[in-house]
Amino acid sequence: MRRFAFILFTFSFFGICSAQTKYDSIGVFDIYKSDWAMVENNGKLGFIDNKGKEVVEPIYDKIGFFDEYKPEWALVEINGKLGFIDDKGKEVVKTIYDSIGFFDLYKPEWALVEVNGKFGFIDDKGNEVVKPIYDKIGFFDEYKPEWALVEINGKVGFIDNKGNYIEKK
Repeated sequence: MRRFAFILFTFSFFGICSAQTKYDSIGVFDIYKSDWAMVENNGKLGFIDNKGKEVVEPIYDKIGFFDEYKPEWALVEINGKLGFIDDKGKEVVKTIYDSIGFFDLYKPEWALVEVNGKFGFIDDKGNEVVKPIYDKIGFFDEYKPEWALVEINGKVGFIDNKGNYIEKK
């Protein structure tokens, strides 16, 4: 009878444990962020904290390192589209961009983004400050302080440092 009870307990225990396992793999803690480990489930990536709580649902195809583009942000990808999550696990830039450049290259606190071959900018708060409508965008201050050359359909003009198109007056 004891043996039967032990066998029953063993199967029950392992049945409960296996029913609670959620991930295909769990990475090493503290690689991407202190007290977080990357998890994978069905090929999708996310994070758990050091208490085992899921802080980023495993929905991403790729996750970059935090602080690579901007302090406390990590680049994420879903179906070839890019965005950012913050160090709280919140998506701060939706995964809608084909490419995202580094912040501060064109203008302090802005990053160049691309959607369907068109370019614009996001700011360091995650806001789209220049819609991606331009075929090309030059660097600020090349032609005139605080202006950048832009091109649409072979025609050129300028945007100012707030992202406004400069109209002729």
